[in-house]
Amino acid sequence: MTDRRVKLYYFPASYYSQKALIAAQEKEVKYEPVIINIHGPDGGEQCTAAYMRRSANKGKVPVLQDGEKVITESEDIVDYIDREFPADTKLVPDLSTEIGREVAKWRKELDAVPIEPITFGLMGNPDLSISGLQIPAFMRKKGTELMASLQINAAKIEQLADEHPDLREAYMAKVSDLQKRRQFVSDKDKVVKVLDELETTLDQVEQQLKKVDADPSKELWLCGQQFTAADINLCILMGRLDLLGLAGRYHNAEKRPRLHAYWEAAKKRPTVNRVTVRAIREMMKMNVKKGLKNALPYLGGLVTVGLAAGLAFVFAQKR
Repeated sequence: MTDRRVKLYYFPASYYSQKALIAAQEKEVKYEPVIINIHGPDGGEQCTAAYMRRSANKGKVPVLQDGEKVITESEDIVDYIDREFPADTKLVPDLSTEIGREVAKWRKELDAVPIEPITFGLMGNPDLSISGLQIPAFMRKKGTELMASLQINAAKIEQLADEHPDLREAYMAKVSDLQKRRQFVSDKDKVVKVLDELETTLDQVEQQLKKVDADPSKELWLCGQQFTAADINLCILMGRLDLLGLAGRYHNAEKRPRLHAYWEAAKKRPTVNRVTVRAIREMMKMNVKKGLKNALPYLGGLVTVGLAAGLAFVFAQKR
């Protein structure tokens, strides 16, 4: 561990923020946490001109700031943390080693899972959830309400584009993303297709876990007995599937016993438990501490101008 301190801009339950959070905590990095409410007024705090510029005009979370250096992609942040903050834990083994190549392979495979379509697709089509969305009832939005929220958000960001000409291209890219998301959510067949394709990926994960020659007395991870960046990617995926009520489909004990056992063990790991399993509880505690009206600010903010409140903590903010 080092005394060096960095700033980490993130949203607690943002899928990609969770990558950076687990990596930083695994490496015992001292970081200044800066929570970005990605669903506040005018599209969220990540859409303010100041934050757009701070994040290299991307307006996304997470962002890691180390002095003058700014890293904006979640995978790059994990690499940077592992490289720049030496510790007993090595999340990204050297590519010259067999485990290094295996970790790189699985990081790429799991990072390619289309988590935004899966997340928003389930929010817009909750009947596709097996056990029901694990979201507080008062924060849920029906499909039509979700579609309206996405449209309102796009309009707000277009207004910001007019107000900040130098950022117009970046803002309009976000508007385009929202429009594509809205079209996807409205096409249930596409959502079903993405969910079906995930079966193949998790079948491969199951086979990988079966191949690992692990001592029963030791922990079993994706590439052996060492917790790595590949495990970070798998753990946040499992956490998201739980939140969307898809555990019964993808990692139940009968269908994928090794993956089921893996996730049961992973949930007991302090960093994974704190960042994924307890994310919603921790965010609600923050709301209470700040005394914000209706306990909604970091969980969705103003319903009339932000995305649906129910999306606030399941939003799959792009890397």
